[in-house]
Amino acid sequence: MKIEPHILIFDTGPLWELVLYRAVHNLSFEKLNSELHHLTTVASYDNFSRFVASFSQKTTSPHVVAEISSKVIRTAKHGQEDIWTMVYNEFSAMGMDEKTIELLQMPKELVAKLGAVDVSVLELGSSFAPGSSIILSIDNTLIAECNRAGFSAKHLYEAIA
Repeated sequence: MKIEPHILIFDTGPLWELVLYRAVHNLSFEKLNSELHHLTTVASYDNFSRFVASFSQKTTSPHVVAEISSKVIRTAKHGQEDIWTMVYNEFSAMGMDEKTIELLQMPKELVAKLGAVDVSVLELGSSFAPGSSIILSIDNTLIAECNRAGFSAKHLYEAIA
């Protein structure tokens, strides 16, 4: 019996694309439009929204949230509170869960190869029953490592096609 994936694990890239899209289209941060690479149209955003909604559980790691934080801090100072409000609202609306993966529990060789953020996402994938989750990323190296480890992973462009 094949298990259908019902858990979506977010890497930084897709979440940042969502933040950028919403900042540009809902908060009028037009200068951030040039940073959008995947969610460039209403159709791609709608496809992304449908893809995300098809999963009953969404999760990420605090490492990913820290990367999002670093990116938000580099945006215009006057709008950071609005962006954070939007991030909080998105996480709440999605029912986003965060699972802590401790650095000392990560394989050091893999951290040296991929970095702690990617390994935290990979470790999240290994914490669920085989076939029950999909990792969503824009990082081809992480996707290849997921596939090598036997975890399902998709590039954002596959989710919005």
